[in-house]
Amino acid sequence: MGANGGPGRRDGQRGGPMYQQVRQDLLARIRRGEFPPGSLLPSESQICEQYGVSVTTARRAFLELVKEGVVRRRAGVGTMVAPRVRRARIAFASIDYTGDAWRHIPSVIGEMFAGIGEHAWRRDAVLEIVGVEDEEAEGYLRRVAERRPVDGLLLRVANDIRGEHLDILERAGMPYVLIKRHIPGRRMNCVISDDVTGARMATSHLLELGHRRIGFVCGKPHLTLNRERLAGYREALEEHGVGFDEGLVRQEEHFTTEMGYRAVRSLLEAPSRPSAVFVASDTMAIGGYEAVWDLGLRIPDDVSIVGYDDIQAASALQPPLTTVRTSYYDFGRLAAQLLLDLIEGREVAPQRRVIHPTLVVRGSTRRLSPGRGARHRPPREPAPVPSPGRLSGLGLLCSGLDAALRQEVVRACAAEGALPLAGEEAPPDVWVQGLSLWQDLGTNLRRALERGRMALRRIKEGGSLVYVASAMSPDPSLGGIEHEAVRAGLERVVRVLAGEGAGRGVRVNALLCLADRHELQTERAAQVAGTVAFLASPAARGISGETLALDGPP
Repeated sequence: MGANGGPGRRDGQRGGPMYQQVRQDLLARIRRGEFPPGSLLPSESQICEQYGVSVTTARRAFLELVKEGVVRRRAGVGTMVAPRVRRARIAFASIDYTGDAWRHIPSVIGEMFAGIGEHAWRRDAVLEIVGVEDEEAEGYLRRVAERRPVDGLLLRVANDIRGEHLDILERAGMPYVLIKRHIPGRRMNCVISDDVTGARMATSHLLELGHRRIGFVCGKPHLTLNRERLAGYREALEEHGVGFDEGLVRQEEHFTTEMGYRAVRSLLEAPSRPSAVFVASDTMAIGGYEAVWDLGLRIPDDVSIVGYDDIQAASALQPPLTTVRTSYYDFGRLAAQLLLDLIEGREVAPQRRVIHPTLVVRGSTRRLSPGRGARHRPPREPAPVPSPGRLSGLGLLCSGLDAALRQEVVRACAAEGALPLAGEEAPPDVWVQGLSLWQDLGTNLRRALERGRMALRRIKEGGSLVYVASAMSPDPSLGGIEHEAVRAGLERVVRVLAGEGAGRGVRVNALLCLADRHELQTERAAQVAGTVAFLASPAARGISGETLALDGPP
């Protein structure tokens, strides 16, 4: 038994009713090409002999495959593989993620979906996405394990995974892969990062730059991954002969920018503040930047900051964030690959994949000057907001906007103190570029990239480029496909330009307006102009590489 890849190869994780085990193994062998389309499967008696099961079990396994359209039974002939084998069906289930921090940084989950979707596409698998509240998780997992609407599950949970939830899947023999979570000491299918090593690298980088008072900030301290990041931080301190100081640790309830702001500000307002902070989440580090600015300090002159994850916004911050890279795209790709390999019998559970982090050094860290940090220097008084408005004294250039909308944008920015430039002779502080995406999307996006690069060469250091992009409202019959294509293309252009402008401190953002030209120049004009003025102002100094959409009622 098991010589042909049957249940005899199973270990403690492969369970469930015997007919399901036989069905799953036969399906895997069919997908691997052991039984090509049109070929005969072994007879019931042969299945009984190969798998050591009863005739009833073998027959039920066959009936399940018939019901799924995988095989066909012909009287007097036998059981044949269908001309086209059903595509593998997998589901990405996010448990207890409603309202959690990942929704505030959609690019993070977008990167993961890109990795999952690309590999699923390559393997010709069907992918569905499900959101489940924590209290509904057990019922959902039981239904999936019993009814088999999908062949396997990718699991992403907001908190640590519950062992009893994995028990449900393992007892039923349902293939699964857990993403970014694991239970120490338990054998399971998961894709994780080496967070102890990643945190040690981040802290060691700061120590090698001469810093000795290094703060540590994280969210959800109860999570295994954050306990591991704190352990890596402590290991690096010990390796460099620096004592651990509990007073330099801030652990918050969530991974939000607000929590990052609070934690970093608390550290920097302490009587003896750190010269560097390791923020074990890029999302929280964004809030940390705001705290530094609000205290009148500078990064990295007054405080160095290292983040974790290398989300897309990290390279667009001013200055760009030094961070530990653990690619969300790779998490998604490796998880989808492992799950499909488990479904097709190419791998035997349990399997563990580990992503090894790398340190990406950018502009948010610097070497500590000799003797610096020996005495406390209080934060400088925050610089006053320029009067009479947020854009006081900044040169404004508008191009590519329809006349009526241009007039409204100039009026709104001038009310904030901007100085409209008559021509393109003087380099502007703020450049607002109109962009029409009504048709020929590829050509218009290419032109936007070319014009944006030209603008980056002319805008003053520390300036701002704002796109005002217009597109037709989406056709409801297309389910928003046109809208998503336009937005994805524009987001890509903006992120590329934000990365290229980061070295000179130039921020790049866009406002996407889904409206017809009349709306854009009448009832939408004031709303557009006000948003543009905000994006160009110091109030948005932490925002770069973002695309905002106006697609609701004005």
